[in-house]
Amino acid sequence: MNKFIFIGDLHLRGNNPRNRIDDYQTAADDKLIEVESIASYYDADAILIPGDIWDRPEVSIGVLLHYADILNNASCPIYTTIGNHDIYGYNLSTYGRSSLKLLELLVDNLHVLKGDSVVTFSDAYITATPYSGEIDIDGYGYTVPQTTPTDKKRIHIAHGMLLDHKPPFDRYTLVSDCITDADLILTGHDHTGYGIFKRPDGKIFCNPGALMRMSASISEIERPIQYALITVDGDDITVALESVQSAKPGDEVLDRSKIDEAKARQYAMDNFSMLIQSHTGQTATVDINQIVDAIAKQEEYAPEVVKTALEIIDRQRETMGATL
Repeated sequence: MNKFIFIGDLHLRGNNPRNRIDDYQTAADDKLIEVESIASYYDADAILIPGDIWDRPEVSIGVLLHYADILNNASCPIYTTIGNHDIYGYNLSTYGRSSLKLLELLVDNLHVLKGDSVVTFSDAYITATPYSGEIDIDGYGYTVPQTTPTDKKRIHIAHGMLLDHKPPFDRYTLVSDCITDADLILTGHDHTGYGIFKRPDGKIFCNPGALMRMSASISEIERPIQYALITVDGDDITVALESVQSAKPGDEVLDRSKIDEAKARQYAMDNFSMLIQSHTGQTATVDINQIVDAIAKQEEYAPEVVKTALEIIDRQRETMGATL
């Protein structure tokens, strides 16, 4: 039998997001210490995280060492993958110079799964798909590596936009349509989460939501902060959601006055997109990587040209300290 503790995106950082009115780092410390205590209580085989350990690809040495100390206290291994906030742009090749890479070197029990790794436990295999420019395009990101055996339950972690509903944007995958050969799929990226979703074919999906609240929205204020307790016993998988007790109520940590500001910004962006679409007949986007992809398709540029362009953008982001 194996037991795992699964938590959502962390988004660790050394200062407060503008929407938080408490001490963000203290809140993160308390939650991580509690999760480690929970893992010890259940004698868990591992703590699983779907990526976005950091809120930006590069953090200060002080912040890095602070969280390395906390994570080194875990009583079991920690397995994660690479989220979009852990690297520059969508470029996985920048991982080697990221703070996540340094954290992996500093924390003996931390293992970053990059797409081809298969971790073996007594009753389960753990695999993962990191974030990239390909994830959620034509359903990519939710199948296990071909080298994964089939004699145990397969648990796959993915930093993709897997949802239980249709959102107002194009790049996502519905759990009902998700193509996967895993038995249990664990996802992050979407901070609200969808809890536990069981399909008629027996596949189980889980996203408990991010461990930290970030944005000014009613859904962020109202959603519970929770973790998933996963038990694999032979052919049986059970997943249960439990509350993180150290998490304060949303209205005690998020500034409600920022909600109207966020709505106004979104309204302006929607109007901007509609204006462009009315003139061009094409859906507008403000994501620089998607703009490059769209131009490349329209002009039929070769893939290596697109890759070079994105690498140049990524290097400029590093220079400017961008955190997209």
